[in-house]
Amino acid sequence: MTSPDTTTPPRRPTAGDIELLGAAQSLELAARDLYRAAVAAELGGEHQASLACMAAHHDMASQSISAAIGGEAPQTRNDEVYDRFESGFTGDDVALTAHGLENSLVATHKLLLGELEGTEGSALVASILIIEARHAAALAAVAGLSPVDDADAFFSTPTDAEVLA
Repeated sequence: MTSPDTTTPPRRPTAGDIELLGAAQSLELAARDLYRAAVAAELGGEHQASLACMAAHHDMASQSISAAIGGEAPQTRNDEVYDRFESGFTGDDVALTAHGLENSLVATHKLLLGELEGTEGSALVASILIIEARHAAALAAVAGLSPVDDADAFFSTPTDAEVLA
């Protein structure tokens, strides 16, 4: 009996992975800056410390991605995503807007997992995705939504509308 021909995936990020992880880092920096804008505007009320913590989580995610890809890390935020969400992070519906951002990040990173080749980059993105899903659940509760409604996102293929560029 012969076994099927299989190849072991690379451990380190490939050239294609580096490009994809660089885009993910730019998204994390945009998210970090959005939360920092909400904190600076003091819009978090009783949740101010939570918003600051979420900013720190996104900063740590961007630093982890940077460590994974080294000198090729872009170290710049995705301004298109920042501009798209900025008014919601400096307005009255911060929790609702942040919930939408986190769900979009979950969808984007979920799609990214299917495109990465290296196991280190995949493991890193999976760990970030879990944190962002937790953010979405917490923000749903703060925004008066059902955190359970977001659970379906893990069992479906993200749509183009859900994925951040």
